[in-house]
Amino acid sequence: MSSDLEDLRRELDIVEVISEYLNLERVGSSYRTNCPFHPDRTPSFYVSPSRQIFKCFGCGVGGDAIRFVSLYENVSYGQAALILARRYGIKVRIREESSEKQKIIEVLEEVAGFYHRKIRQSSEVLEYLKERGIDTSTVRRFSLGYSTSSEELVRFLKEIEGLEVYERTGNVAKVGEGKYRDLFLGRLVIPVKDEKGRVVGFGGRDLKGDGPKYINSPESEVFKKRKVLFGLSESIGYMKDLGYAIVVEGYFDVMRMHQEGFRNTVAPLGTSFGEDHAKILSRFVKRVYLLFDGDEAGRRAVRVAVPYLLKEGLEVYPALLPEGLDPEELIRKEGKEALRRVLGSAMELFEGLMADIKEGKEPEARIKDFMYFISFMKDEIRAYTMVSDLSRITRIPQEVLLSQMYPRERVLRDNGEDELPKLSWTERVFLKGLMELKPELNLEELNLSPRVREIAESILKEEFYEVPEEVMSLKVERLEEGFEEALRRLRIDIPEEEISEAKSLRETVREWVRTHRGGFRPLALRRKRRWA
Repeated sequence: MSSDLEDLRRELDIVEVISEYLNLERVGSSYRTNCPFHPDRTPSFYVSPSRQIFKCFGCGVGGDAIRFVSLYENVSYGQAALILARRYGIKVRIREESSEKQKIIEVLEEVAGFYHRKIRQSSEVLEYLKERGIDTSTVRRFSLGYSTSSEELVRFLKEIEGLEVYERTGNVAKVGEGKYRDLFLGRLVIPVKDEKGRVVGFGGRDLKGDGPKYINSPESEVFKKRKVLFGLSESIGYMKDLGYAIVVEGYFDVMRMHQEGFRNTVAPLGTSFGEDHAKILSRFVKRVYLLFDGDEAGRRAVRVAVPYLLKEGLEVYPALLPEGLDPEELIRKEGKEALRRVLGSAMELFEGLMADIKEGKEPEARIKDFMYFISFMKDEIRAYTMVSDLSRITRIPQEVLLSQMYPRERVLRDNGEDELPKLSWTERVFLKGLMELKPELNLEELNLSPRVREIAESILKEEFYEVPEEVMSLKVERLEEGFEEALRRLRIDIPEEEISEAKSLRETVREWVRTHRGGFRPLALRRKRRWA
């Protein structure tokens, strides 16, 4: 291993390596910049091309090119060596572990390098990224790739003796004797890394419009969507320095945010923000900004994420974007200063609610939201102090306010979703339709299990904490039709004479969709919410 590392060090140009991460200024025979590893107002980070080392005279950190990447990407020295070897096409054999899990990760990292080399040969894909505002340094930083051919990938996997291992990840499927299909064929491939910077899966962005816009690697021994945040390994150092994280909703949002200097930004992977995501962030920061789209889905995403963050003792700053824009689009249309203003104007969750209550902005709705969210606060003493303040301001007795809290025993219990019986397809479609379509329904007319009724009641009150991931992440192509069929199956039997006097269920649902699509909210939920 040592000889391989020596060969790699000789091949690398430290100025070229570090220039991919930092803007270096030439000073005599050396280069300098602000140190990325500590708050540095004046440049104290120097790079020596003659000695092939870097040194910060502020915090004392130093070493070779591999050491820099190890520190910057928060990975081990051996993993950093592998990253650089793949990036520059240098053949080395470096193994850190021999465990089965490590073998899978090693093959995934080799495949990431294979895809990355292919993207550099595709002017069409690079042009697409340029149109999306993604520059070449971001392509390198996130090791973006492209899948051109299933056959080429399989040949490569056979060369590195990794086909059998890779097949276990579900990223390639056998379609015949000796024939395989790459799950990401024809797609932009986005490697997903764990917090140590190791590739554990991939995301794929469709470029031809003939399939789902995004797909992710299947769940595997090393890849669990609920336990991974895209951009985490690239963000950890910045999160620690700044003390807060920014959570967005998509791959391109993260990459563009990093490119524009917001390098403490992460996103969940095609799933709602959940308990594991909040636990991950709580290890690095005390504050979290939720920078979500300013539409109904974005407001719902805030309400989903907030309880999990509060349970981990984090301060939450909802920062909704102008309606119809995501972070990438806002930057493209109005520049990063517009995004900075959105973040700068965000108020801490409870401060924002209290300010609205004092100003008389929909006080009834704001008080209800205040009491719902405060139920999840980790610091129970502070929570009750804040309720006392609210009582003083509103002149509502504390016991009345406390009666509006979300049941404490439900807040403190473990979710234990994996131990609960799985919902049927009909139940999942019904609950998804209830969230997305917002019909006015009498739940008493439906044959619902106690658990489904509890979830449905939470949805109607916009208390999404009870909604399981299997509903939140459900994709239904024709939701209105699926919801209609679910209602038919769940509706309690009605006498024939009543059916003959009423419209068919199909006509009723379709009439409702035509009448209320795009703006309808149930009576109890018609109040517009500025932040949630």
